[in-house]
Amino acid sequence: MSLRLVALLGAGAAVAASTAFAQTAPMWAEAPSVADMAAAYPAKAKAAGMGGVVDLTCEINRQGHPHDCAALGEKPSGYGFGFAARKIAERMRVGDPGMNGKEIRVPVTFDPAVLKGAPTVTKPSWSALPSAADFQATFPKAENGINSVRVVLACTVAEGGALSDCAVAQEEPVGQGFGQGALALAPKFRVGPWSLDGEPTVGAKLRVPIRYELTPVKPAAAKP
Repeated sequence: MSLRLVALLGAGAAVAASTAFAQTAPMWAEAPSVADMAAAYPAKAKAAGMGGVVDLTCEINRQGHPHDCAALGEKPSGYGFGFAARKIAERMRVGDPGMNGKEIRVPVTFDPAVLKGAPTVTKPSWSALPSAADFQATFPKAENGINSVRVVLACTVAEGGALSDCAVAQEEPVGQGFGQGALALAPKFRVGPWSLDGEPTVGAKLRVPIRYELTPVKPAAAKP
């Protein structure tokens, strides 16, 4: 009896070679980094150690930049988050020329952790993921009766969305080579410069949970 390997990423999306990963937000080609976000942080909110969230509506111009942005919501108000969010959005750019003239929503989240250079991305927008063949190639080949494996990688997002300085933060079960197999996959990941909930990714920390499930595959019955 052979085994079927299924690899699952954080939000439970099964990885397959032909899978198309739908985005609920524009695929940004450029966005401010963690350092840029820290520099643009409103002074009043910075002094108070206050975080905030702004929901913008913008139009994409011919150069791919959001413009004429207006705040649909700003929480909390009175700390300058709305003005800062509009300035941040103007520095972003989409790579699709077909977005010209379209109205989009741009979430901007101000996390005080950027002021210390240590934010963690929780909702990345993936621009590239390993294929099923990549998972198969890095998975330990021994069939030792283990049916479920969980590995969590702790990485930093580098310029261009690559994962750097990755380490195994969690491995269950330990000592079977699954952590090293997951580390070998790290170069296959790419993250967009802006997260789905409106945070910069370049310079931020990112935890990548990977779960392997091994299920028995019965051989096909012989034709009579």
